[in-house]
Amino acid sequence: MAAVAVGFGGVLLTADPGRAQSLTEAVQAALSNNCAALSGPYGAELNELCRIPATTSAAASGGTITIERRAGAAEEERRIQRRLKERREGASNDAGRGLSLFVTGDYQAFDKDRTRFEVGYRQDTAGTTVGADLALGRTLVLGAAVSYAHEFGDFDGVGGGFDNDAVGLTLYGSVAPAPGFFLDGQVGYTYKDYSIERRVALTITGAPTRIALGRIDGDTESHEARVSVSAGYDFVLGALTVGPRAGVHWRETAVDGFQESGNTGIELIYDDQHVTSVTTTLGLYASFAISTRLGVLVPHAIAEYVHEFADDQRRIGFRFAQDQGQTPLSFQTDPPDRNYANLGVGAVMVLARGVSPYLDYRALVGYDDRSSHTVTLGLRFEF
Repeated sequence: MAAVAVGFGGVLLTADPGRAQSLTEAVQAALSNNCAALSGPYGAELNELCRIPATTSAAASGGTITIERRAGAAEEERRIQRRLKERREGASNDAGRGLSLFVTGDYQAFDKDRTRFEVGYRQDTAGTTVGADLALGRTLVLGAAVSYAHEFGDFDGVGGGFDNDAVGLTLYGSVAPAPGFFLDGQVGYTYKDYSIERRVALTITGAPTRIALGRIDGDTESHEARVSVSAGYDFVLGALTVGPRAGVHWRETAVDGFQESGNTGIELIYDDQHVTSVTTTLGLYASFAISTRLGVLVPHAIAEYVHEFADDQRRIGFRFAQDQGQTPLSFQTDPPDRNYANLGVGAVMVLARGVSPYLDYRALVGYDDRSSHTVTLGLRFEF
């Protein structure tokens, strides 16, 4: 699960990069010995902090936001795969319908626990996707989709939060070269705008004791490219369909560097970030068709094992904004879990005249310090 860290948190590394430090230890180290670790000269607020006698100690709190790759695959990719699956299931019933339009709305609740390297937070996401695909005969489907998502949340215990917006475009296709077998492919791009607020409480004991309180704001943006290829085979046993699924997913994310604003003296300037993720998925899918007076109800379930190959614990560079010498420092992100799983259940109701409402639920399981639950409601029209 690739993570992009944006904000203030984690472990700062100063004179001894081999020693991991907590945020409190790092702030204390940076301000100790009259800011001997920094180059100077300093801005007004940081200068006041650096004038404090070296015998004092410091403690601080702050927040960071990690933008997650949701449950092993982007939301728009899962929606598209669902649409391709539904078209495969319906092709034999109505091969003459070539164009399909769909719209979805989803909500995700995501929780990240506090760790040695990053603070915890709760993130809520509301999103929608609109798309269309065209069946070219019985074996080929091509389509495109546009997605929008709004993310918002709060940091655990430290104050502050975040408010992010993302817009994405995905092109996709599916080919069925033999009965039961299919190969799906997607390419996509997502632009994301980040707005982060962190609250800081810095207590410095000495004669006299000083307390620095403040709000720090930051804004930046990211650009994400992704490619996904997956394949599967469906065994049709009457009303039951069951089959294996496998996929490879590549993702490259670039986050622009940015400077925080505020008047606390410990505003930061962050370097650019680059994150590469390569995951494989291996799973099992099953569905069961139930005929009713209204139409055909198709409940389904999927379980996927995910393995991360490329994403590693990363070190992110930063400087103090009021340190005119711009001493380079860095902090570390959480090491990602290499193995976890996605579980999903849902149902599609195939009605007359090519109308199909559907409902899906997805859960991330087995990830060490985080969990997510996503509910998607959609409607498809075939012409």
